[in-house]
Amino acid sequence: MIVQQLKLEVHKVITIEPSANLKSLLETLDRSGFQHIPVVSDGIFYGMVGYADVHKAFFESQTDREKFLAETTAESIAVNRGATIHEEGHIEDILKGIDRVPFLAVLDESNRFNGIVTKSALTEMIRDGLGMHKPGVRLTVSMPEMQGYLEKFAMVVKDHSNIFGLLVLDDNTSFGYRRVTFKVSPDTNIDALTEDLKHIGVRVFDVAK
Repeated sequence: MIVQQLKLEVHKVITIEPSANLKSLLETLDRSGFQHIPVVSDGIFYGMVGYADVHKAFFESQTDREKFLAETTAESIAVNRGATIHEEGHIEDILKGIDRVPFLAVLDESNRFNGIVTKSALTEMIRDGLGMHKPGVRLTVSMPEMQGYLEKFAMVVKDHSNIFGLLVLDDNTSFGYRRVTFKVSPDTNIDALTEDLKHIGVRVFDVAK
């Protein structure tokens, strides 16, 4: 479901045929405004190509530039053919797969190309999850890593404000405490909230208005 929400629909994606030469590829890249585009034909994803791949292949070819651009195909220099995700993929799958590539090709149930998920779309989702599109005050706190503590924390905060975005950090901590950053409404009484959190063992150590 998350992939469906984040993906750029296939009809909006600029692609290049695997048989296209690099002169055509460079023209398509210039028109697209992107550094990389998918190599696709008849629903088959052959990888992705970009300016850097063209430059690398040219320097390795040791051939005449015009001949190289005219005779070399996009498929022959395509990279990251395995950079794919299925439509039913989860957020963890996206984060693991997109780390070293500019986008992931989305495949449908028949393994046919059906759009892309970009890093910018993922970043926008994280911004939304953190409440960055709403005015408010962001607090970062430290709380004991104990079962039920996050619920206790939320119960205290709800008496002062809605939570617009929340992120729990330090998943691999060995100190017994975790940081939580969250956003509350701009008219929240931060001093009162800080005091109530202190009573349950949660320390506010950063406030950004």
